[in-house]
Amino acid sequence: MAGKKPEFKNKKFYYRRAKWDGQGKNTLQKLLEDAHKQLDTVGKRTFEVSAGAEIKGANFKDDNGLYLQIASYVPGEATSIIDKDKAAKVSNVAAQNAPAGKDYLDGDIFVYIKGNHVILCPSGAREKVVELYIWHVLRACNHKEIAKTFELDKVAKASKLKMIRDEGVKEVDLDTSLYEASLIHIDKGKPKVSSLKKAVADQLSAIFGKDKELKDIKEKENLNLKISIKFDGMEARRHSKEPHFGDAGRKRLEKTAEQVIEEFEKDDENGFVIVTGANNRITSEEIRVSDSFRVKTLGKSLSRESAWQKLNEYYDRLNADGVFNQ
Repeated sequence: MAGKKPEFKNKKFYYRRAKWDGQGKNTLQKLLEDAHKQLDTVGKRTFEVSAGAEIKGANFKDDNGLYLQIASYVPGEATSIIDKDKAAKVSNVAAQNAPAGKDYLDGDIFVYIKGNHVILCPSGAREKVVELYIWHVLRACNHKEIAKTFELDKVAKASKLKMIRDEGVKEVDLDTSLYEASLIHIDKGKPKVSSLKKAVADQLSAIFGKDKELKDIKEKENLNLKISIKFDGMEARRHSKEPHFGDAGRKRLEKTAEQVIEEFEKDDENGFVIVTGANNRITSEEIRVSDSFRVKTLGKSLSRESAWQKLNEYYDRLNADGVFNQ
């Protein structure tokens, strides 16, 4: 009988760049290669984080760059199981402990590090796990000063923010479906720029509040919501003799553009265009250096060798495209 064909998942890959104060010629690759020679057992590469959880350098390989598999889990935590019998009246849910000598995996993340270039492939674990792991490793190997300021920089986003600050902003356009805008959650303690869309959607609902058919915004309405915030150049020319006319507006546009980049990048959203003072256009696709690859699965995780291979492929592509020179 022919073996079962391997299953694959489309996974997002991300590029980051390691940085810290006083970096000089030192590289993250060299620091971590040396550190993993010292931390030569899994126990030495296991670190407690929040709420009893642990992260672990489960596997690594030094091969023209450093490959890592970092696992996240809660020691001794049970998982939930459910009865399979479809003829039963009810299906019981119960807790099941991991086999002796094992822990259930919450998630892991695969990493390739070459110089200070870092390629990530998350599989159930957040990017923060990588920063936490590297922070602990650096401290464990007496690099506490480096650990204090170490971070993984989102290079594309940083370059776009610099463009905004250097060139200023003429216009910010947000685009989404009206239904999606109506669902955006507003955290009143920490409002997002995207809440602008929510506010407009709420106003439309209020206008039609007495209409039984139109008071609620429904998924199949097929309406788009566009918000455009522009600097009024014509009005500025009329007040050209007033030296500070429009300064506050320009500052507001610049800050709005910065917030849009921060929030859309964090939430992995699309649908904005920023026009700078030099008429350069920044779109949602340009603030991320990321791509998707098909990776062989291993249960709920990924095949380590398959993930590492794709990480290397993505590194080679970015290198060929000149991304590392940004």
